[in-house]
This record gives sequence, C-alpha cells and structure tokens, in this order.
Amino acid sequence: MVLERVNIDLLPKWLSKIGTEKMGAKIMQKKGEVLAFSLQDLSLPALNILKQEALSAGGDLATPRDAILGEQKLYNALLIATHTQLEKIIYKCKIQPFGLKQIAKKLQSHLATKSSQSKIIMPIINITPDSFYADSRHSSKKAIEFIISLIDSGATLIDIGAASSRPGSELINPSEEKKRLKEVCEFIKKENLAKKVSFSIDTYNAEVADFALKHDFVMINDVSGIKSKKMLEVIAHYRAQVVLIHTKGTPKDMANLSEYTHLISEVDEFFAHKICELEAHKASRIVLDIGFGFAKTHAQNLALIQNLAHFRHFGYEILIGASRKSTIGAITSRQSPSERLSGSLALHLLALQNGADIIRTHDFAEHIDMLKILSAFNELC
Repeated sequence: MVLERVNIDLLPKWLSKIGTEKMGAKIMQKKGEVLAFSLQDLSLPALNILKQEALSAGGDLATPRDAILGEQKLYNALLIATHTQLEKIIYKCKIQPFGLKQIAKKLQSHLATKSSQSKIIMPIINITPDSFYADSRHSSKKAIEFIISLIDSGATLIDIGAASSRPGSELINPSEEKKRLKEVCEFIKKENLAKKVSFSIDTYNAEVADFALKHDFVMINDVSGIKSKKMLEVIAHYRAQVVLIHTKGTPKDMANLSEYTHLISEVDEFFAHKICELEAHKASRIVLDIGFGFAKTHAQNLALIQNLAHFRHFGYEILIGASRKSTIGAITSRQSPSERLSGSLALHLLALQNGADIIRTHDFAEHIDMLKILSAFNELC
C-alpha cells in the first residue's frame, strides 16, 4: 500500500485521475473546499445561534474566550466550514432572526465563485516622460515598435497610457494627453491592429477615453475609479469594457488617504456601488482592480492580495497591478524600480494563486514564463 498526501488545490484533478464519477466528483470537491469567514459585530443571540448551526452542519464558529460570559453586546467570530457544510448553514440561517438572514445572503454570494482558468498578462506601455519606472517611458516611435513586438510575442490585451499616476503626480490636460497618444492611436487604427489584440486606454479623462475608443481601443482603465459622469457617458456610448479600480483622492494626495476602519469591507462596498453604475451604463465587461498602491499602505496592499478571493463573489475578473511598485521596494530593500522584477514576479504569482485573472505588468516576457511554470504545475496531476 502507498499513501501520499495530496495538494487540496489539485483535488479536482486527482478525482478525475482515479476515475471518479462526475456527479460524485462534484459533491466531493465541495467537501474538500474549506472556507473561512470573519464576522464582526455579531449580537450575542446571533453568535449563539450561528455557533449551533455551524456545529450541527459539521463546521464550527470560533468565538472569543469571554463570549461564554455574555457580558458584551457585540462579538467577532470566525466561521469555518466546507462548501457542503456552508450550504447547510446558509439554509438554516435564512429563517433565523438577529441579522442572520443578511449574513446568509452574503455567504451565499461566495459559494458560486471560481477563478478563471485562463490567465492574462497585460503589458504596460507608457507614452510619458515621467512614469515612476524610467525604463517604461516610451516615445511614440518606440511605443509602436513595442506594440508590434508584443503582438508577435502573443499578447492579447495591451494597456496604453499617456498620463502618469505615480504618487504625487499632477493631473494633466486632456489635450496634452491626446497629443502624446495621437501617433500611436492613428497607427493602431490604420494598421487594424485591434483585429490582432485588444487595447486598453489608461486614462482618467473622459475626452481621452473617447478619443482612444474612436481609434479601436475597447477597454477603459480609469485610475480615478470612474468618478466622472462624462466617463460613464463614454462607457455607455461605446458599451466599453472597464477596469474598475479602488482608489481615493488623486495621485497628488492619495498617499494621505489610506485610513480604513474595515479595509476589505470598504473596498467591497466601493465595488458594489460602482458595479451598479457600470451595469446601468451597459459596460460590456467589468474587471475589478483592488488598487494596489492607490491610497493604501504597504501592509494594506499585502492584505488585499492575501484576501483577494473575497472579491470573487461579485462574479467578475480581478486584475492586479503591483509591477515594480514601492511596496515591493520596501519589502526587498530595493530602492530603484529597475531592481524590483523578482519581487514583482513573486507578488504577482501569489495574486494568481489567490484568485487574480489578469496581471498588469511592465515585464511581459518574464511574466509569461512565470505563467507557464504555474500552468505546468497545476496540470501535473
């Protein structure tokens, strides 16, 4: 007899490998997926009922040591259950008082979410003189050469911007931004490059987004978090694809706006509100970006990557853009962005493993290699 421990993330492949019947495999996958949820400010009755329901389903609710005394009005807890057990807990909580119906509804949204099997590496092209990473700055001529090179290398989605969003940077006039983009946009349209690859415009100006979409771009990557009504009008007119980034303030002041009471919940609430707006304005595709480096401390950036799977309950793709940013420099003691490639690869790999679908990066070839390694590892079983 041979006994080997199995990586639980590869459970579906192992079930297939031993020839498990499909319906049985689906049931067993749910039993092998352990989920945990932090619950805050629960009333004592809600705490006690949820504890009882979790135990009866075979899961558990971790509670504070002093909860047995019942001396506080509100408590925090940690719900731990398999997918199957959670279904039972939700069913029971739907008919319970003390706010448990609302908890059941929120838990339900997390059950049907899965990360996309097809991951995308989105290369960055900056037609700017002041991007934080000097090697990413391109003239129009070099940008065109780079676009051709990326298409030849298999890129499927390219992000192009002409306004820096580095911390402390000033907003620029739309006319200046369009001037920087003009030659590249005209080349893309003239050569019908949109038939070979999708283009995303990195801009916070609705006028610039409109200009780019007229030149065959399909996606708007707005680092302001879609604040402008005019941007919503552009999205509606073109039925554009959108990257929805969480941020606060502007690049000039966002470093001073990183105070959160409940980081994950506040980002979640932002997404919920903005998704409703985008859906109402007929966005054809919504991609969520937690805003790594935008109004976040280094610890908050890492916490969002660590808890990335939380945001899958919206049912939309997740994009992460941590490429060569200061958090990587702070962790690795690499002061120059030019020295942060290995840190970028490590952090982006963790993001992919935690639920990211798209990685926005300055280093396309290196990230494609990383993706090939990850794919080979996941397909090994």
